[in-house]
Amino acid sequence: MPRLLLRLLAGVHLVAFVSLWVQIDGLIGSRGILPAGDFFAYLERVLGTGALERFLGAPSLLWFGAGDTALHVLCAVGVLLSLLAIAGLVTAPIFAALWICYLSLVWGGQTFLAFQWDTLLLEATVCAVVLAPLGWPQRGPAGAAVGAEPRPLTTSLRAAFRVAPNPGAARPGMWLFRILVVKLMFLSGAVKLLSLDPTWWQLTALDVHYFTQPLPVAASWYAHHLPEWFHRLSVLVMFAVELAAPWFVFFRRLRLPGMGVLLLLQLLIAATGNYGFFNLLTAVLCLSWLGAGTVGGWTRTSGLQAAAAGGGGRARARPGIRVRWAVATVILLLSLLTTMRELTRSLPRGPETPPAAAVTADFIDRALVDPAAPLLRVIAPFRSINGYGLFRAMTTSRPEIVVETSADGAAWSELAFRFKPGDLDRPPRAAFPHMPRLDWQMWFAALDPAGADWLGSFVERLFEGEPAVLWLLGEAARPAEPPRYVRLRLYDYAFSEPRTGARWWRRGFLYDLSPVLARKAFAQDPVGGGAR
Repeated sequence: MPRLLLRLLAGVHLVAFVSLWVQIDGLIGSRGILPAGDFFAYLERVLGTGALERFLGAPSLLWFGAGDTALHVLCAVGVLLSLLAIAGLVTAPIFAALWICYLSLVWGGQTFLAFQWDTLLLEATVCAVVLAPLGWPQRGPAGAAVGAEPRPLTTSLRAAFRVAPNPGAARPGMWLFRILVVKLMFLSGAVKLLSLDPTWWQLTALDVHYFTQPLPVAASWYAHHLPEWFHRLSVLVMFAVELAAPWFVFFRRLRLPGMGVLLLLQLLIAATGNYGFFNLLTAVLCLSWLGAGTVGGWTRTSGLQAAAAGGGGRARARPGIRVRWAVATVILLLSLLTTMRELTRSLPRGPETPPAAAVTADFIDRALVDPAAPLLRVIAPFRSINGYGLFRAMTTSRPEIVVETSADGAAWSELAFRFKPGDLDRPPRAAFPHMPRLDWQMWFAALDPAGADWLGSFVERLFEGEPAVLWLLGEAARPAEPPRYVRLRLYDYAFSEPRTGARWWRRGFLYDLSPVLARKAFAQDPVGGGAR
């Protein structure tokens, strides 16, 4: 099971790297919306000139160069390492290299790689480093007889990527994966209740979720129009799964049904929304619950064979196992601290907070979180031991930014994004497992336009007709020549009602988010052009 788990995790890495690679020029390339080179130049001014100081403050290989070539090399190396691991080269150095490559891109990606599944992938990769064998794969089975009959080429290739099982060595790594599932799922349910959001407490969250989520799919429209009683029941079932099922991992007989309901939840979420590779990654993590009939994750038969082959192999493995357990213990303790911090942060601090909850949160802060704050600040830049809290507060409406362009300032046309809602007649599109990062950030920008400081750069690239940025939008948004005028307008979107025609969406105009922006004036003063 550990080998399968590691290869599946490598498959998620492959999806993540390829998905990012095809977007990277338009997002953070030298002509992208938020060039990584400019960001690292800024970080150098903030963090100082010391190499170690800079790396600890922003751990990334992009310190050696953040140009287009470096970004593409990191993506290419990530894809190559992922393929090697999928092929069977599941060693700790491979996953350590995957971790540093993806962490480097997370730092370079800035707001476009600030999603919880990006940090979840980093944390899962740290667990993989603890789980995976340290040594280089053996070139053949231990104890192979000299002069044995040559094996077929395909058998030799398979043997080249085979790592001999080490009895007990996989146990700490497997438990890191399993506890990560517990933390992720339990926090997802707990923060919804601790936030005191009325839509969760009144079981009405699904009345609005399907159309207010970042990127709905066509199935979201149908789910939205299910009966209200079904929505209420679904919320109750969701809480039961997220709050109770994760603890089944500690009961061997309950692991399989617990894993089943967690996987079913991920399937339903993926079927009704676009969340990139998050559901795929979570499903892979849940598979760590398999292997209840194994010793340390390796089969008993394999473990006995390995012990017998070396005549004391178990004794030789003990120092390595102790190191793995020590590392796993440190990670688990830090993970507990981030969990406590996430729980206390989820409580609103104000007169609406119940007194008992406020007292408990203050006690946890003083006893655990505050004393550990310096340590948590040290590990925070590595983004590999995190708290999680999906949809702790529901948005009950859907503001949507509509970008309009014009050649003469009189006739306007709407810019079409690949997946973001726009055209009322176009059905919501599925992107799974691809992560369309610009479309996602447009959702956040509509919720807080003042905080989306990248919008000005986006408009500037539109005026320049930058091909890499226009590629992110799709064929329909690639005009023959750059627009002379751009304006941003805010609409309120909602799903259409059944039997009201062919349209999927209905919308109402809210207000102009920007004045009419002219290419010439914007080029002279992009920040003052009014797009921010």
